[in-house]
Amino acid sequence: MSDQSPQERLAAAQRRIAELEASLEEVSAAACEDRYRQVFDNAPSGMAIVNLEGDILLCNAEAERFLGLRDVPEEERNTKRLYANIKDRERLFTLLGREKHIRNYEVPMRRLNGDPMWASLNVRNILYAGQDAYLVAFSDITEHREALRHLELDEIRFEKLYALSQMTQRSEAEILDFALAAITEVTGSPIGFIFRVSEDESELSLFSWSGEVMAQCGLGAFPDRHRLETAGLWSEALHRREPVIINDYQAHPDRRGYPDGHMHIVRLLNIPVFDEQRIVLLAGVGNKEQNYTEEDIRQMMLIMSGTWRTIQRRRSRAELAEARARLEEKVMERTASLEAVNHQLVEKDREREEARAELLRYERIIETNPDLISLIDREYRYIIINESCARMFDRRRSEVVGQTVDQLFGEDCFDIRLRPAIDRAFAGETVREEAWIEFPTRGERYMSISHQPVRVQGDPETYVSFEARDITDLKRSEETLKAFAERLDLATNAANIGIWEWDLLTDALHWDQKMFNLYRIAPTDPDELYDLWRLQVHPDDLPAVEREVARTIEGQGLLNTEFRIIRPDGATRIIRAHAQVQVDDNNVPHRLIGLNQDITEQRNMEDELRTLASTDPLTGASNRRQFMSRLSEEFERCKRYNTSLVLLSLDIDHFKRINDTYGHPSGDDVLKELVILCQSTLRTTDLFGRVGGEEFQAALILTHIAAGNNTAERLRRRVEQTRVSTHGEVISFTISIGITALRPEDNSIEDILKRADDALYEAKRSGRNRVVQL
Repeated sequence: MSDQSPQERLAAAQRRIAELEASLEEVSAAACEDRYRQVFDNAPSGMAIVNLEGDILLCNAEAERFLGLRDVPEEERNTKRLYANIKDRERLFTLLGREKHIRNYEVPMRRLNGDPMWASLNVRNILYAGQDAYLVAFSDITEHREALRHLELDEIRFEKLYALSQMTQRSEAEILDFALAAITEVTGSPIGFIFRVSEDESELSLFSWSGEVMAQCGLGAFPDRHRLETAGLWSEALHRREPVIINDYQAHPDRRGYPDGHMHIVRLLNIPVFDEQRIVLLAGVGNKEQNYTEEDIRQMMLIMSGTWRTIQRRRSRAELAEARARLEEKVMERTASLEAVNHQLVEKDREREEARAELLRYERIIETNPDLISLIDREYRYIIINESCARMFDRRRSEVVGQTVDQLFGEDCFDIRLRPAIDRAFAGETVREEAWIEFPTRGERYMSISHQPVRVQGDPETYVSFEARDITDLKRSEETLKAFAERLDLATNAANIGIWEWDLLTDALHWDQKMFNLYRIAPTDPDELYDLWRLQVHPDDLPAVEREVARTIEGQGLLNTEFRIIRPDGATRIIRAHAQVQVDDNNVPHRLIGLNQDITEQRNMEDELRTLASTDPLTGASNRRQFMSRLSEEFERCKRYNTSLVLLSLDIDHFKRINDTYGHPSGDDVLKELVILCQSTLRTTDLFGRVGGEEFQAALILTHIAAGNNTAERLRRRVEQTRVSTHGEVISFTISIGITALRPEDNSIEDILKRADDALYEAKRSGRNRVVQL
């Protein structure tokens, strides 16, 4: 029987019930009370006789067990208490009014002890003890219904997860809205919420409450950020780092309560969503009719995990698109550069071809050669020269033939540059060299020269052929490239850039010298270099870096990432890495070429610039620009969510007198002491900044005017009681404070600023050292 499915057991029970009903009819017709009793009492399914008022007149042992009636007195046995929804009983009686026999009527019920169940009822009208009654046979189909519910939830979840997988083009807000609707549906919860969790897991940012919650809440304002230490039971999963079920919220000992107007909470389930070891989201549902179970946790975890994977894929797509755009931009720049170089080469090729076509007009083969060709005898006289050679000397051939080498080039050039090579050629050696040669009319040219011994048939004399090619332009281009390479080397040294190449087929990693300098290690065998690099990468950054490298190789795209390294001297440096995959003819990645740049100083400078841009250099308080920017943001937020804000404008009384009496250095110390007092009096969530010489302002967030007055008065008293020891003097001072609160009619930040300033001027006018409210 245990191997049968719930459907098979239900069908067998229903067949048995039908058999028993037929037996009961036979027993009733035969008026055989004993046999009727025997069949009724020993039936494997629950059976009962119920009068028209719902009182249970008679039931067998299985019915007593099934309905939990064994300890219930007979006078208290009534079916009204058994229906989970009394309307189901009314519908059943309505059907019995139209039909005499109802079969397989499925209805949710509760045992008298409160346990939920599902029952399949077979009901027919009978006469019992002379009165109208109902014969009810029922079987427990709770397991069957739960199995169907699980199948239904799995189908819903699969549909939601599939829909989520197709939402990578949607915004994160749309993805989370969809996830919120999904978790409330699969858990059968009327309410739900999702919070984003800050990177240090100390603060929760409200993303969304389900629509039904907002409709039932009467709160005027609700904060969208919560510190973890001040959050209630709904953030317990973040504390524990695991799902939390609270099925009796009102009786929970740690319940803090909630503001007036908040909807009533009965049950609560919330779960953390992890990205590796960090919690990124907190999701919860509440007020399910039944208790929350592990199945609800499973359904929510699956949907929220799929949601976070969808968000990650969306972010990866965005990063990939950005990297692709940068790559396309670089490719376009490089293509333009190559096209320019190619154009120059085409022009040079065209000129060369034109020159070569011109030479082909000459009848003799020697004259077709653009190189300088000549034949020299043992007296160093020119016997033959081609037209190119004559042109190099700006003479006719007849004027050159018969001249000696020293007559054309000069004695110094002949003795130092040319004669040693010519003599070696006369000795039977072929001599090839490149050298700068001074021509009488052309100046210094860089020539590729070949001297070869030549013997003419029938002539006992030995000659030397002089073949020279003018490669001055090539040499200068080479020197230009060399200078460019030197400048590139200087640039990479100046920018702390090292170049590397990773052979993916052999796993050999090659570094230039700058890479070894960056990592402060000695040159190492390429086969061992990758493992050595892994040891130097910060252990917290290594998994992410290796994932990025693997993703780059798999996607054949660009690598663009940053990570920290720990050098052998213990110094931590920040490295920016760029690389590109190279593929073979079969589109298989075989090499990764890239560069590393030490950007530690750049990052430190950026942090320092951010601090300088937002901080007053004397006191360390926010400067005017930073304070006004933050105040504008809070003003807009308060107007949007209808929350409270109090603004304080404060000024040191007779500050000019302090400067004139004690000197400006002492006045600076008074300003610093005032900032310390203000920052220790105000909350960390409040805004505070220096907006003038001795004038400061503070914005108290989510604060009403009465609390703001208390804070201002407390600050005034602390200043009044403070003594500043500076430069051998003890200085006491006071402050005047103007205070005002945000009003509904305030349309801009200037309205509340003017009112606070007016209050400050009134405090000054009425005697100073006081707090005035407007």
